Amino acid sequence: MVNRAGMRRALIIGIVLLLVGVELSGCARRASVSLRIVSTYSGKGVAGASVTFSNSGDAQVLSSDTSGTVSGLVQADRTQLTVDAPGYQKAFLQVSDLAALPPSIRVEPLFLGTGTVTSGGQPVAGATVNVWNNTATTGPDGSFVFEGLAEGTYVGRVTKQGYADATFNLIVGKGAKPAKVVLEEGQLLPLSSLATLPAYELTASYRRTLNGEDKSFDGRVVKNGSDVLVISGDPANPTASLMVRNGVGYTLEQGSYKSAGETAAAAAHVLEQTCEDLLQLPATFSSRFFAIQKQAQVQLLGQTCDVWSMSGRYNFEGEPVTATATVTVGTNGTLAGIPLKIVLNARSQSFFNFVYDAVVEVVSVDQSQIAARFPSQ
Repeated sequence: MVNRAGMRRALIIGIVLLLVGVELSGCARRASVSLRIVSTYSGKGVAGASVTFSNSGDAQVLSSDTSGTVSGLVQADRTQLTVDAPGYQKAFLQVSDLAALPPSIRVEPLFLGTGTVTSGGQPVAGATVNVWNNTATTGPDGSFVFEGLAEGTYVGRVTKQGYADATFNLIVGKGAKPAKVVLEEGQLLPLSSLATLPAYELTASYRRTLNGEDKSFDGRVVKNGSDVLVISGDPANPTASLMVRNGVGYTLEQGSYKSAGETAAAAAHVLEQTCEDLLQLPATFSSRFFAIQKQAQVQLLGQTCDVWSMSGRYNFEGEPVTATATVTVGTNGTLAGIPLKIVLNARSQSFFNFVYDAVVEVVSVDQSQIAARFPSQ
């Protein structure tokens, strides 16, 4: 009996050890990894880089965050690394143990997009340069550099207090020449941004023709904090409508709003930004090239507003343009300095190459009223 009991215990122990061995063999050891992907040019972290950890038969991918940091758990036998970042050369690394990973992996930009900003023949330092979704600041010599851009031509914008905004083309690629941007001194009106208001509703009608391409909008934009409603046509029976609520994009389909993801949200924000930019446009008209005259004051949104008319010329996307505009500006409280209405007519100095006609007017800043304009879902 004793021998049988001993044999039974030995058999049970053997089965347990066998099961543990099977489980361990099917679950590979995992290692915690953390490193940064940085540019060899600037030393800055590279966001959105994909790091593939692989061995002879399998692979796992981690992505870098906005600081270029890559972290996570990886199977310990995946000791071959491939780094792939848009706009940068691929990098490869192999280690004997993931614990021996270097703190950073450096990647080389494929191209650099460069340029200078001047005014009156002198460099402009501290100007903000925006290209695609990237921002740079000019140095003491007026120069700027962008890295991580794919080969191609990009539209950029330069802004600096005391100068009119300027747009330019940045060519990125082998043998591309630096862009040269010239700013015009002086701002005509010290306008504040409509985006500083917690909520607003505006009506807009504009049409732009450039190089045979037409863009137009006739409707209204309603904004409450980060939520946006864009209605095209009759508000009671819109031809189209986009909504952004809590960061989610919706489209109007058969009388109700359906979730449509990032594309719908992006389209709504583009239309919202276009209207805000139109109202703000007179602030960038150079006093060197525009004549300004104060008109009789008017009542708008319950207060007395200043009215300015102006005429002159400016550059739009590199196109010499003549323009006339009438802008109505708030004078009191939160509306002080806010452009509440603009009537704009612009024409190319060449033959019908550019036409822009717009009327944009803020019709409400009552936040409770505006919040009620958003449909329930």
